[in-house]
Amino acid sequence: MALIALVGASEPLPDGGLRALVTVAGETLIERQAVRLADVGVTHMAVAVGAVPGELLATCDRIRRRGMKVTPVRQASDLLALVDGDDRIILVADGLRAGGTHYAAIARPGSPAILVTGDTVLTQGFERIDATRRWGGLASISDAMVAELAAMPGEWDMMLTLLRLAVQAGARRLYCEPALFEQGEIAVVTDRPTAALIEQSSLQQVEYGGMGLGRSAIMMPLVRLAGPLLVKSAKTARYLPYVTALLWIAVALLALSGLAAAGVLVAILGGLGLATMRFLSAFRAESAAQDRARDVIRTFAWVLLAIFPGLLSLADDQGMPPFSEAALAPCLAAAILVARWLYEDSGEKRRFHWLLPDADQAWIMLAPALLFGFAPLMFAILPLLALFQILLWLRLARRPEAR
Repeated sequence: MALIALVGASEPLPDGGLRALVTVAGETLIERQAVRLADVGVTHMAVAVGAVPGELLATCDRIRRRGMKVTPVRQASDLLALVDGDDRIILVADGLRAGGTHYAAIARPGSPAILVTGDTVLTQGFERIDATRRWGGLASISDAMVAELAAMPGEWDMMLTLLRLAVQAGARRLYCEPALFEQGEIAVVTDRPTAALIEQSSLQQVEYGGMGLGRSAIMMPLVRLAGPLLVKSAKTARYLPYVTALLWIAVALLALSGLAAAGVLVAILGGLGLATMRFLSAFRAESAAQDRARDVIRTFAWVLLAIFPGLLSLADDQGMPPFSEAALAPCLAAAILVARWLYEDSGEKRRFHWLLPDADQAWIMLAPALLFGFAPLMFAILPLLALFQILLWLRLARRPEAR
């Protein structure tokens, strides 16, 4: 059994373009849909088209380069040729922008299902299911429904007819609150002004905190100031991992060359790059490869902090650095790692997380120490400061919330 997606890409905009090609935060809607579908196991995407403009063909080529098979279909018989017995088909409404949790809910094994929501002013862009419910833009159907539509005489709207067949067959209904549409978590983009509003809402609502004093108090606020510029082009997210990785490699090379202070300053820029990657991933569809790349770069940065004095010693003719630097740098890295474990284990009850130590804080505090020549003292202070921050966080996080 395989998962195949049928994605709408035929609805026109008032200006003559296609809904599916509208850009939100530097990413076309259909490319975002493709990434979300890949995350839930879809490897073949059928695109329901009328006319096929050159821009749509170029977009489909970009999706293919990411490993997804893409086939344009115009009628049910075209889709039926792609489906084998027991395959399940996921329907994705034309112009839909939804979160990964909604795709995951529809893609779960089981009988056909429809994502539904309430009939409110906010959900008027979706197809009505009954007197009180509207379609939420996602559904899963069986291959038998595709065969039934292919056997029906006449011309039918493929997407909506398959949805109606699922409703008539008594498909399960998965409910989502209309408030999600107000928050912009689910939306159907009907024009470019709507896309601009969704982009603005995403920038305002994205959670830019996270674990650590350095990231929460310094890095992420700086990134958010540049947020509207960062999301204008898809190239930012595409090339940022390479730039960030090169920055951290430069940190290691500068340390090996004996330019410790310069290396720490570049490390601060590398931390800013990691924070920017995290910021973009909060509201852009991110592939598994991008997520792994961020984890690899972050791990490399953490290891680099632990061995930084050792790298300096390789460039020093006098041998090893002072014991406080060589021994306490791994202690500092270990304390930061413990803080991250505590943060991840706290789940949804994360409170005062900005108090915890992180690598950004360490690099920022090391910069003046190396510039003015008191690095050994700073390497001795930082692990103690990290432990104090962890203890303070544990104390405050256990306090009951005020009622």
